[in-house]
Amino acid sequence: MILNKYYYGYKCIYEKKSNYMQIDKDTQVLINERINNNAPALESFTPQELRALRAKMAETPEELKVDITDVKDFSVSGTLGTIPLRKYFNKSSHNINKDKLPLIIYFHGGGFVMGDLESHDLVCRHLCKQTHAIVIAVDYKLAPEFKFPSQITETKDAITEIIKISSELKIDENKIILCGDSAGGALATVGTIMSRDKIIPKVHGQILVYPWVDMTMCRRSMDIELEGMILNKKTIKYFVDHYLNSYEEQVDWRASPILTPNLKNMPPTYIFGAGLDPLVDEGDAYKRRLLSFGNEVHYRLFPGQMHAFVSNSVQLPTALICIKEMSEAAIAIFSKLK
Repeated sequence: MILNKYYYGYKCIYEKKSNYMQIDKDTQVLINERINNNAPALESFTPQELRALRAKMAETPEELKVDITDVKDFSVSGTLGTIPLRKYFNKSSHNINKDKLPLIIYFHGGGFVMGDLESHDLVCRHLCKQTHAIVIAVDYKLAPEFKFPSQITETKDAITEIIKISSELKIDENKIILCGDSAGGALATVGTIMSRDKIIPKVHGQILVYPWVDMTMCRRSMDIELEGMILNKKTIKYFVDHYLNSYEEQVDWRASPILTPNLKNMPPTYIFGAGLDPLVDEGDAYKRRLLSFGNEVHYRLFPGQMHAFVSNSVQLPTALICIKEMSEAAIAIFSKLK
């Protein structure tokens, strides 16, 4: 069944898909745990409380940590001030004798309100180890202290400044991928569009994990409502209210990159979706828009997973399957580049 709705003059397409509501057994355990513990809704916290909660969630048991030989925090200067970064490089037989290595620039999720270098450290370590590439995570400024379009400015500045010092970082500037999840997926998407438009240096692919590419909140999956879920429409509205200055900004292409009028000549794109995620229709719709402009797009749905599962591999081991497929996607993109 397909329903149409018009929002600020834009047509949103709703699709009903029965496989969304299958629940993975580990996800069910986590849901039950949240219900039994009467876990408060995320929107009941202040941004500062959310950040503290996210930091606690990022704690990794010793046996699940991933060793990387070279992890270094550094920073670059941006329009809004210093941008903290973290570089991951793993010396191995695959790359130790190479002068320059491919690069994955990673933008973390968190509704533009929470998340930092620690929240997605484990994801970045896995990506680095599995791709034999350099991974650089971006600690962009958060809302509501820095509202839209501050994060777009930080994305533009971070990518530009990293590529400026590519020789110093031993990066092959002809092999660069942008990657991100949720809000970070939106920033990776916008960064790729800016690259296509020559606003910033060239990037060669994008890997998007349940990307938040449509802030109009009008797609059918927004109505997914299961007790114990981390994300629902109320939570998303909470993030929108903290991020945007006004609801009119919902249709700015930089806030909702799916509304970009022209999506021609985009680099190879891999999109990963979670079936229990209110954002799942957005990733699927963005896939279809990219395909309609003749782009190379690959889409993978994890039906029984909730939003943010990739950054919670401690409790949701299916995350490791997704990260492996993300790594394979990066390798596939790099392999086609000279």
